[in-house]
Amino acid sequence: MKDMILGERYELLEEVGEGGMATVYKAHCKSLDRIVAIKILKEEYSQDQVFVQSFKTEALAAARLSHPNIVNIFDVGQEGNIHYIVMEYIEGQTLQEVIAAEVQLPADKAAEIAIMICEGIHHAHENGIIHRDIKPHNILITKRGIVKVADFGIAQAINKKTLTFARDLVGTVHYISPEQAKGEPVTPATDIYSLGCVLYEMLTGKPPFDAESTITVALKHIHDEPIPPEKINPAVGNALSAITLKAMEKLPAHRFGSAEEMRNALINLDESVSRVRKDRNGTTLIMSPINSSNKIPATKRKIRPAGMAIIAVAILGLLSGIWWVMGGSIFGKEVQVPNLQGMELKEATEELAALNLKIAVAGRNFSDEVEKDLIISQEPAPEQTVKTGREISVILSKGPEMVQVPNVVGLPQGDAEIQLRNNGLEVGTTDQNYDDRYQLGQVISQSPSGGEAAKGSKVNLLISKGKTPPKVPMPALEGLSLDEAEDRLTEKGLVLGPVKRQDSNTYKKDIVISQDTASGILIEQGSTVNLVVSNGAKATAKTKTLQFTLPTGEKQYQVVINVTDSEGTRQVYKQTHNSGTNVNVGVSYYGSGSAEVKLNSERFKVFNLQ
Repeated sequence: MKDMILGERYELLEEVGEGGMATVYKAHCKSLDRIVAIKILKEEYSQDQVFVQSFKTEALAAARLSHPNIVNIFDVGQEGNIHYIVMEYIEGQTLQEVIAAEVQLPADKAAEIAIMICEGIHHAHENGIIHRDIKPHNILITKRGIVKVADFGIAQAINKKTLTFARDLVGTVHYISPEQAKGEPVTPATDIYSLGCVLYEMLTGKPPFDAESTITVALKHIHDEPIPPEKINPAVGNALSAITLKAMEKLPAHRFGSAEEMRNALINLDESVSRVRKDRNGTTLIMSPINSSNKIPATKRKIRPAGMAIIAVAILGLLSGIWWVMGGSIFGKEVQVPNLQGMELKEATEELAALNLKIAVAGRNFSDEVEKDLIISQEPAPEQTVKTGREISVILSKGPEMVQVPNVVGLPQGDAEIQLRNNGLEVGTTDQNYDDRYQLGQVISQSPSGGEAAKGSKVNLLISKGKTPPKVPMPALEGLSLDEAEDRLTEKGLVLGPVKRQDSNTYKKDIVISQDTASGILIEQGSTVNLVVSNGAKATAKTKTLQFTLPTGEKQYQVVINVTDSEGTRQVYKQTHNSGTNVNVGVSYYGSGSAEVKLNSERFKVFNLQ
């Protein structure tokens, strides 16, 4: 696709990135003589017209956004089957690349980046657009330190089509909000949750939840509480840790009321956290580079040489004493953290004690996978190397969350299903049966019938088909015509089902050969009865030899013969012969009809079959 020109103005120069839905190219806009980025939908999504229309609509909506902390969209276009978005070209790094390089960002740098993300998404929220896919990969940082949020248009197009559990879970599940994971409607609070996850990763070097299965990660977003960032990285501090956890509250109403409110909390956190330049209106524009040269110089007081010597001697004496007391292990011995997951607390405590490590219970969470009182997760993770004396935080299982099973017997099926789902249960199998006590559509019985059950478990229902209908004796239908048999069934309140036909030398055409329920058997009114009806005796096949000579106009001819008779029309011969050949073909037919000869798909001759 390189060197292609789209819309007679955008020359593709090189591929610069690829995602699950689209490929991004660096391009030259010939009209305005500038470098742009062009995001092109992958071919498999270009075939889906519903998706393409959604893609265009959302991209055009995002193009209305204009903010220093949002990647600007310039144009939306189509070239044949190629659908593309033209946007601002950013030279710099993604936040994902920054985290990979630095692992744990300094608290002030992470806060400044989060402040500018808040600025961008707050502007989008004020214009009625929710991003829905905030993640480090979608956050760009220019060489000048400007933070820009990308993928507003395509994120909404993708999410409208697929971001629910009812279909496929798409996007980066490590940053998905609980309401998205449950397939519920999203709000601006959804972006705030995802931003909280991004801030968490900037501070700790890893996302708040992780597991081998994406479904497990999504469930952790719904049920588990994250380990506070300050416990993983003490440099974070209580205040910034609290802001991060507030953004990640499970209930949207418990998060910040807006991205602007979160931004203000970050700005007011500490003066050193907020070294962000403002324009005259107070809008955040650019992050000042954070390095050692940016630190606010403290007033230094010179110490005389004699004083320096006294301090040095004192420090050396102190260190020597500590070294002697600790037997030379001033920095502690390094050990590998064992895998505690699935253990009881007592067993885990003993195993850690053997390695001179301590245990701390950070919390308890419901789990459908891990039994009650066993360890669900730990921090640091298994096989990591730590100093002896280190505290290992664990999360214990509370077992599956239990809910009350309501009694829905006697309710209409629809009402029963709603009540079960409102109680956190799912509807299992639904069978039907006649019952004189319950009206049509009411629940006759349920399993389990009451008590408690694990949240999300299934309740099976038996639904009434109404009162048991009266029974009538099955009439004898064999030997009757099909019309007579149907009349007899109607008189008894029975229904004629599918009719199967077969050849018969015993019964004439349209006479009933057999019935699926023997005569005299009591059968419920309204039941369906299936019959086998005669086609009559099968006709005897006749044969005839067709003889003809092929013309010499062509070098070869493809000869096709179709026979039409009482059995219908069918092809009986297809061969290629040289021109001038004498052809003799024997054909079978029933009753009377005709045989049509075609040469190279053109009609050549028709024979009567008598």
